[in-house]
Amino acid sequence: MFGGRRTRLLWLIRCGENEWDAEDRLRGDEDLPLTPAGEAATREAVERASSLPFPRPAVIHHPLDQSAVSTARLAAKALGSRRRGNDELADPALGVLAGITLEELRERFERRARQWEDDPSSLVPPDGEPFQDARVRLIEAGRTILHRNRTEAVGIVVHDLAAGFLRTALAGLPEGNPRRWMEGRARVETWAIPEDVSERLDGVLEAVGQGEGN
Repeated sequence: MFGGRRTRLLWLIRCGENEWDAEDRLRGDEDLPLTPAGEAATREAVERASSLPFPRPAVIHHPLDQSAVSTARLAAKALGSRRRGNDELADPALGVLAGITLEELRERFERRARQWEDDPSSLVPPDGEPFQDARVRLIEAGRTILHRNRTEAVGIVVHDLAAGFLRTALAGLPEGNPRRWMEGRARVETWAIPEDVSERLDGVLEAVGQGEGN
């Protein structure tokens, strides 16, 4: 409660490490399990977060890949929440880029490597999902979740790129490097959901649509 008003919270929980993350490979929406180290770090993070004096989410929404499901399961156990799968929260599919290292990306796809390192927001992976399309999909999924859940707290589990896209949108920004937005961030974050969150996300979606049309 701030100023006499009820403040809703977003629990933004990043997926734990899988094998490709550990090897610095581009993962995309591939279905990979947590590594033992990833599981241990995730369990520690959510158990530590469970001691925070904040309302806990009744439901934790998550993508359907193995590492996201396992992360959501650990978070749900620590926070006393239910889980709900939602494939619209997945990271963008990377097509032929999936599974390659950054060094291999530089050797085989020089222009796309520069995009990945500088700002992948406009990246179009061969045989994959254009990142601008993924941004719109993720913002729409987040808007729907926040609109339908009127409880004190909402939980969302996502991978790093998706988390970056959601964070920039919640800040009201139609553009921004999703990878930079997640640098140095905790694995579990709590955000006060703005009262105008629906209007804010609608404005971002409109701006992104206008940008695509130019």
